[in-house]
Amino acid sequence: MIGRKLEMQVNDCLFSDTMTGSEYNELRIAVGWRPITNKQADRGIEHTTFIVAVRDKDKIVGMGRALFDFGYTAYIGDVIVKPDYQGKGIGKSIVETLIYKVKESSDPDDRIMFILGAAKGKEGFYEKLGFIKRPNENSGCGMFMWIKNN
Repeated sequence: MIGRKLEMQVNDCLFSDTMTGSEYNELRIAVGWRPITNKQADRGIEHTTFIVAVRDKDKIVGMGRALFDFGYTAYIGDVIVKPDYQGKGIGKSIVETLIYKVKESSDPDDRIMFILGAAKGKEGFYEKLGFIKRPNENSGCGMFMWIKNN
């Protein structure tokens, strides 16, 4: 993780910049997403620009990550908070921390586009944080594709 070491506390939960692939999969499963292999998760975490991991004592309860090109594009991905911890400001703090980390790594006058793909039903959460829903008058809808490498 680039910049200062992240350690802060919100609602008795500790925020840090480290997590494991097995913790990532634990969170995926908790919100109904399919797990990936721990090896693949470890590689993804290792190559992520900024990670925010949230723990209640030693138990992982949330995370988010940002991929940043250090130019003008940052992708926020995998913002996950376990259902029992949702609605407590943890997700908002994760996103705000990721945005702060990207801004901290940029020049003062840089204009940066943050991109994300919201899980179905979570669009309102991101709109409250200033994100704009697509499609709209100026932008088409977001798109994605899964591939299996075999």
